[in-house]
Order: sequence, then structure tokens, then C-alpha cells
Amino acid sequence: MVEGNSIQTYNEKQFLLPDSIKSMAGYHAKVMPDGTYMFRIHDCNTGIRLIGNVTDPQDVMDGVAKLRTLAEAANKMADFINENYLISKK
Repeated sequence: MVEGNSIQTYNEKQFLLPDSIKSMAGYHAKVMPDGTYMFRIHDCNTGIRLIGNVTDPQDVMDGVAKLRTLAEAANKMADFINENYLISKK
């Protein structure tokens, strides 16, 4: 949790397929100096944004839970696609 007025900022962003000429999808994760956090995933058409703040203990717990659940869901779907549709080179 935050002690006093010391908020550690965070700023990370990346394209999901940086070399693709067919896709513009990326994420931007940040914690701002005021304690607001935001995690965005966007593509050419739409996006999602998870928001909260790191100054409220419940928001911190909720944010961690949301992000971990999202990561787990993304990994499960990647595994499903990999197992059922990836054409293996034999």
C-alpha cells in the first residue's frame, strides 16, 4: 500500500504484434502520480480500459484480481487456440 504521499508511477506500453501489417493492437499500463491506475487494450476497432487507484486498499485488491483474472483468461484462450487450431510442422 501507499505510505504517506509516495506513489510509484508505472508506464509500460507495447504493440501486441509489432511487425504485423494487418493489426494495430496494443496495451498501455500505467500508474499516474495521483494514484490512478489504468490498463488499456486496444485494436483498430475498439478497446477496454480497467481503472482504479492505488491509494484505496479495496481498489488495490480489486485491481490485482481483475488483472490476474484477465491474464488467466487470455492464457486459457491462447492454450485452446494453440491446441485446437495451430497447424504443427511435422
